[in-house]
Formats: sequence, C-alpha cells, structure tokens
Amino acid sequence: MTTRRAMKGVLHNFLETYISRYSDYRGYWLLGQLPSHQNEWTIDLLGVSPDQDTAENSARFVAIRRFGEQLKKCGFAPDSVREATLRMTRDPQVIKALQAGHVADGHMILFCIRVVMRNGHVREDNRKVFVAPHDPEVESRRREADWGA
Repeated sequence: MTTRRAMKGVLHNFLETYISRYSDYRGYWLLGQLPSHQNEWTIDLLGVSPDQDTAENSARFVAIRRFGEQLKKCGFAPDSVREATLRMTRDPQVIKALQAGHVADGHMILFCIRVVMRNGHVREDNRKVFVAPHDPEVESRRREADWGA
C-alpha cells in the first residue's frame, strides 16, 4: 500500500527532475526553448506523448515520461492515479538573473503539479524557476548520445 508521503515524494522528485538541466531538447535546456509568445502550458501527465519534433512537444514527452518513471520508482500501480496535470505559467515581468553562469533577461515560471488519486485524494506541489530564452552563445550543449536522457 502506497502512502501520502510516497506521493509527496513522487511530486517533489518529478518537479526536481523536470526543471533540471537534464531535461533537454536537442542537447540544450528544454525550458529555455519553450515558445516565447506563450505564457501558459498544461500537460496531461497520463496522456499520450506527441510525435511531432518541437520543443513544446518535447516538453510534453519529457513530462509524461518522467512522471511515469517517478510513479514506478515509488511503487505506484499505473491505475492508482486518476488524473495528473502539470501547469506551467510564465510571469510576464522580465527580470535579470544568473543562468548558465551569465546574467540574462528572463521570466519566472511557476510549475504546478496536481494529482487526483484513484480514491479521490488530491495532491499538489509547485516550484518557481527563473528561465531565460535559449542562447547557444552562452549555453553548453550536451553530448548527442545524452540528448533526451
């Protein structure tokens, strides 16, 4: 039997791995490549991964995969979750902050995950992260063998 504490760990670990540098698209940090004209995204974490090769679809693919991995690591059966949603909201205010060792203009993005368990219990967690637009001049690219890992 899984516990509330275990689901809390799933949500925490999912958010930490999702916002990490290891979430990439073509070797660069995925979050910096999200479309700049859009300020909100909603991802059904139990949905089907998209097949079109875009940064936004990669964000969906990585989220779905990482959520499934975290559920499995904590021993949750696939049908123990009735609903799981990740909502990302970009604050429109531009701020300067340190990213990849350089000061950059960017935005804070709020990542909120909400899970409804099969028994109806709701669990939520969130993180706020500074994200600057992708800049290959200052960012390091991962080895191609490690892309999407």
